[in-house]
Amino acid sequence: MHEYSINSREREFVPFYLAGVSIVLVLALKVIWKVPEWVPVPSAFAFYGILYKLFERYIWKWSWIRWIAGIRTPDLNGYWIMETTSSYSNYKIIYEGRLQIEQTWTHISLFFEGSNAFSISQMAAISIKNHSQFTLEWEYLSQKKPEFSEEDYMHYGITRVHWRESGQKEFPQGDYYTDRSRHQYGNVTIKKA
Repeated sequence: MHEYSINSREREFVPFYLAGVSIVLVLALKVIWKVPEWVPVPSAFAFYGILYKLFERYIWKWSWIRWIAGIRTPDLNGYWIMETTSSYSNYKIIYEGRLQIEQTWTHISLFFEGSNAFSISQMAAISIKNHSQFTLEWEYLSQKKPEFSEEDYMHYGITRVHWRESGQKEFPQGDYYTDRSRHQYGNVTIKKA
């Protein structure tokens, strides 16, 4: 997994919330619950480290925490079906593959496997447009499966997908293009698997 950028300010203020909760927990252990002196009470720094790890992996996804803390980072975890068309085939053939997204609050990995190639993200960004729309963009390194490799074995490319968070049955759509070695581009549609 690698870090991804996002244009939401939540990464600036959430650490302060976590620090405040850590201090409150230490004070609660010492004052309210009156832990005996011979029992070591973790420091606020220890609580902060634990809380940050829990938040990074799990807590940021909880709907009530998202609402209270103003978390706008979309949760994209899961398996998706990705359909692409290519300039290589004059957009006449639909190529289908499986996209796996693993995401924490600050890290992400996008792994795509098609019939003759697979790719892994190298960097990614989420650009939030408004309360219901955002764009996910990632650079990938694509490698052909050995039985299909021939001369072009691997290349870099960029995929950009526009997402709408609404109750409608719309699928995220976008486009992709490859580096100079392949000079190809096309359209992308993503559906939940």
